[in-house]
Amino acid sequence: MTYIVEKKEDARTVTEEDENGEPVFDQNPVKVTCPFCGRDTITFIEYESSWVTYAVCIVLLFVLNWAALCVVPVVYPLFKDVVHHCPRCLSVLATRSRVAISSFKQEVMSLRFGSCVVVLARKYVIGLSAILLVIAGFNMMRNSGAASTDIEVWARGPDVSSTWQDFLRDCGFKSYLGNPIHVSVAFNEKFKNQTVSWEGQVHHVEDSLSFLWLNQRGAIFTHMNPQQFPQKRDLADLVLLFNDGDAVAKAAGKLARGQRFAFEATFVEVGKRGAPHVLALWEVRPLQDASSNSSLGGS
Repeated sequence: MTYIVEKKEDARTVTEEDENGEPVFDQNPVKVTCPFCGRDTITFIEYESSWVTYAVCIVLLFVLNWAALCVVPVVYPLFKDVVHHCPRCLSVLATRSRVAISSFKQEVMSLRFGSCVVVLARKYVIGLSAILLVIAGFNMMRNSGAASTDIEVWARGPDVSSTWQDFLRDCGFKSYLGNPIHVSVAFNEKFKNQTVSWEGQVHHVEDSLSFLWLNQRGAIFTHMNPQQFPQKRDLADLVLLFNDGDAVAKAAGKLARGQRFAFEATFVEVGKRGAPHVLALWEVRPLQDASSNSSLGGS
């Protein structure tokens, strides 16, 4: 008795062909005649990084900062290219990207990342794109307006005798939750572009950074007394900004975490939704005696 054993094809092997009868190289091995060694074979695939892979990772690092360390290891393999090799002569037969977008002319569009595919009707793609453009435009307008305001007030304003308690009463977080419109009006009338002389405690200090197109001012994140968030010690009440070339930058860099200090600063922007209030720093003086001037509100 004779048994004939049939060789089963690998389920992952794809034998699709295009209109010209040529094999279609995609994410799975394909049957092909190697143009280099002339043998019929099944390709084996490898995944290699491309410029798209590195570009996406760099963009994620800029957008997400430290959070990108959790996202990049997941996204990185999805953007690698699929490289088909001949198993006999090891020549590269084709390279295909794992990211593919269907033509905009099609009624049903698909977006593929690795093995994940999103399929949407063209009208929904147009609608989502329009919504994203509106949101992005609104954010750009808002950010550009905030940036111009920051430049305009980057000058020392007149001194005022208002205390931290006065500011909390008019523009603190509790007041913002109750009536945010009143907070904006009160800040513009009483505090914006005004210089105060207060005392606080260092939460942490961030050095200024200037590299290519990236310019970031130095900042002293400050706790005040009483704090806006007594139950959340990790949230600062004020952020005092300074430029690297300012005379105050050297003194600010010597402050230690938890150290008490006196400062003179001009109000730039009121904090919203729990964000610290922004001031431009002009003078800073460490306080050696921790027991004196127990009120951090200043005069």
